[in-house]
Amino acid sequence: MNHKKIGIFTYPFEGVPAWDPDSILEGISGSEEAVIYMANELAHLNYEVYVIGNPPRHSPHSQPKVNPRYIQAEDLNFFLDIAISWRVPFKAPDLRRLAHQVYLWPHDSWHQPLIDPRTYHFDDVLWLSHWQREQWISVVPAFDRYKKIFGNGIEVSSFRPIGLRSNPYSCIYASNYGNGLEKLLEIWPRIKLLYPLATLDIYYGWQHWGLLTKQEEEKLRGLVQDLKKLDVNEHGKVSHFKLNEAFEKASFWTYPCHNPEAFCITALRAQYAGAIPVVIKCGALSETVQHGYLCSEPQDYLNLLLKAFCDSESISIHQRHQMRAFIDRQYRWSTIAKKWQELFENF
Repeated sequence: MNHKKIGIFTYPFEGVPAWDPDSILEGISGSEEAVIYMANELAHLNYEVYVIGNPPRHSPHSQPKVNPRYIQAEDLNFFLDIAISWRVPFKAPDLRRLAHQVYLWPHDSWHQPLIDPRTYHFDDVLWLSHWQREQWISVVPAFDRYKKIFGNGIEVSSFRPIGLRSNPYSCIYASNYGNGLEKLLEIWPRIKLLYPLATLDIYYGWQHWGLLTKQEEEKLRGLVQDLKKLDVNEHGKVSHFKLNEAFEKASFWTYPCHNPEAFCITALRAQYAGAIPVVIKCGALSETVQHGYLCSEPQDYLNLLLKAFCDSESISIHQRHQMRAFIDRQYRWSTIAKKWQELFENF
C-alpha cells in the first residue's frame, strides 16, 4: 500500500479568506476547488496528503487522523516525499529542503521573468493546457524542458442526468465579471428585443482580482441593475451544488471571454451539465470547449449568440449529452490523479 506523504503548498492571495473542503458549500474559486478535489483523489490512491495553507481555525479537516489534512505551514514538522507548489514558481529552493520530489502546479498565466535559475528547478510542471505551457515558455524559456500536459478536472458525481430545458433561451454567465460580462450585458437589449423569452443568470460574485477598475466595476453594477427589467439576475457566489443546478437548467453558457484562460473549469462544468457553450475562444478555451458555438473576435459575438438562439429549439438532449464524453475520458479528477501518480512513481 502506498503511504508516501504529499504536501500541496498553497499561498495567501489578497481577498481569499481561510478555506478548506467545506468552503465548497459556500462557493470557492476554481484554483482552490482544484486543490480540494485533487487532494481527495490522491488520498483515494493511498497517499498521505497535506494541504498547507490557511484553513479556518478549528477546521475538522485539520484533525490529526484525517486524510487529506489541511494545516498551517508552522504545523509541518516532518519530511515529505513529494511537494507541490500551487501557482507560485519561485518556491523550488524552499521546497527542496522539505521533500524528495518537487513539482509546480500552475493555475494562471505568468508575466514576470524569473532571474534566479534555481527558482524553476522543479522535477516537473503539472501543466493544465498546451496554451498555458506555451504562454509560460514565452516569458521563461527554461520552462520548455517540462513537456507533459495534465489538465484540471471536475467532480462529476454531483451532476444529474441531462434533461430538457424549460426555456430554450435561458443563458448563464459564471466566471470573473472582468472576463467578458460587460460585453454580454451591452448586447443583451438587442438579444432581448429579438428573443423576448431570453433570460440571463449571473454567478461568481464581485471579487474580480483586479480585472476591473473602480470605475469599470461601478459601470458594470449599474448595467446589472438596469437590466433586471430585461430578465438579467445576478446571484453572486453560491455553492458548487447550486451552481451545478443552475447550469443544468440553462440552455446556453454565454461567455464572451477576453482575458486568456489557462484552463477554465467552468467550461467543463457547463458542458457536463448540458449547457451549450457560446464563447469567444480565448487562451485554453480552444482545448476545454469542444462543443457549441465559438468565435475568435468580440465583434462577432452578437451574431454568434443570435445563431445559437436560432438553433435553440432544435437542440436535443442527445446533443447536450454528447458533451460529456470527452470530459469522462480526459477530465475527471480521478483520471488526472492517476496521471500524477504515474509521474510520481516513475520518478
